[in-house]
Amino acid sequence: PALKKSMDWRESSADDDDDDFPASSSHSDDDVDAHAFAALSDDAINASLAPSIYATARALKKHTSAGAFHRLHSIAVDREFVRERATGAFAIFPMFTNARAGTWYAPAHAQGCYFKSTDGHCNNWSFSSTRLNAHVALEAASRGGCVIVDATGSNVKRFPDALAKTVPIWADVFNRACAATMSPEDASAWMSPAKDGPFLPHWISDNEKNSIRARVDSFMASFEAVKYDVRPLAAILRKPFRCVWASRDECPIVDVDAIDFTPLILLTASAPLHWRGERRVGINGQSFAYIPGAGDDEESWARGLTPQLFDAHFDALLGMPERDVASFITRIVNGTIATPAMVDPRARLSAKGCDQDASVASAMNAADGRIHDGAIRRLSHDCGLGDCAIASIAVYDRADVHTVADVFIHVGECVVKTPPSTAGCSFTHVVARKVKLDRAALERAVPPALEHIFAALRGVKRTCITCDDGIDHAVAIAVAASLANDIHSVGRDIVDKDAIRARLHRIAQSHPDARPSRGSLKQIYAALNAIARARIE
Repeated sequence: PALKKSMDWRESSADDDDDDFPASSSHSDDDVDAHAFAALSDDAINASLAPSIYATARALKKHTSAGAFHRLHSIAVDREFVRERATGAFAIFPMFTNARAGTWYAPAHAQGCYFKSTDGHCNNWSFSSTRLNAHVALEAASRGGCVIVDATGSNVKRFPDALAKTVPIWADVFNRACAATMSPEDASAWMSPAKDGPFLPHWISDNEKNSIRARVDSFMASFEAVKYDVRPLAAILRKPFRCVWASRDECPIVDVDAIDFTPLILLTASAPLHWRGERRVGINGQSFAYIPGAGDDEESWARGLTPQLFDAHFDALLGMPERDVASFITRIVNGTIATPAMVDPRARLSAKGCDQDASVASAMNAADGRIHDGAIRRLSHDCGLGDCAIASIAVYDRADVHTVADVFIHVGECVVKTPPSTAGCSFTHVVARKVKLDRAALERAVPPALEHIFAALRGVKRTCITCDDGIDHAVAIAVAASLANDIHSVGRDIVDKDAIRARLHRIAQSHPDARPSRGSLKQIYAALNAIARARIE
């Protein structure tokens, strides 16, 4: 009975995480007898009777983590600290918020960027060629420095790995790329403040620093594979980049005229936590349990609330008693409480795209409209997709949606309530949840999505690929379609990651806000190579 009960538990838990257990036997529970039990190893019995540490930790986080009340009050306190720094010590520098946690803390005028902590994890140090953040480099070079805001939920670390290691690696790569455009003598003198490789904080061990610096050549190889033109940056970057870390405990005074580098001020919003559940008083006098990095992992607590909606209902949310916050958020997200017209609760305002400077994205948004407001981005013909556009789900709210394309393919979780119904327009919804909710959803969506895209190509019809936010799934599917077209037309036998990065770079020329997640690109990589193998077989 105990074994049968544990197997029932395994079946109910399979949807929560498909990596927790091996595939179950084809025999039914009723077939399990004493002989089968005796044949099981101790490890197999223990695995069936107890969940993995990963599954248990995730369940605890989902069901017992502090609710939105404490998180929103924690965010409010931390963002007040960031505001003080933005208008005080660092007022002369442009500010960027690191997606995703950082977007909850910075002022509305701050621009976005995307540095992943996983690129700085121990033994996983890397330079991401799909997240060049070139607009950050250009803005910092032209303004003499910048501030990047992020936070961490760790009770031990003060800075997330994105600020401690990912950004220093990124800065060193751009320094070396700029130096490569100079003569050897000029490059040697210019790089002298940064000649030892990535400049890392003092709390990183010497062993880890040496390991990171040993990978400099591989970082540069990743950058060079994208073929990004660094000459405009080199022309305006007077001094090499170097990181400066700022927190509540330490706020360095940065005199740009007295230093021999361009400062990248990495500001953590998280405050020290002396013990878990520590009570503090919020900005409106309410008591709450402080949570460092409260804006992180918003899927587990925000219920669809975005930083923009939080700004719009800031006072009302902080004035709510704890028991009413969840229902109030639901009413905001569902639209039963009025919100500013420019905010679409279905679409996240993303950080700037993977490799465009801010001026390109801003100019395109000003000329053609914002993607989350229903604007479209038509891809250039060198993407190999004919007359193809990318848009968010908001495009279906347009009165002239039937003029946008002949074939609409929506790859996402949200249901389109009013799909185009005009004669001559076709609409297909390929369901694909976000990668944190389903790790293989987009991979499964690739074949049916490509089938409709290629049918439109054969019929010389205009195509519009949409997703919930217009920056993730739709972009990934466009990359997949562009490369799959190569597989069929030029006989490409294998699709490597460099090919995906290069094609993403090409698409980003037409869609500067494009920012597919790493999980989405991994699924595209798997799906494309499955197509290539099937062609060979």
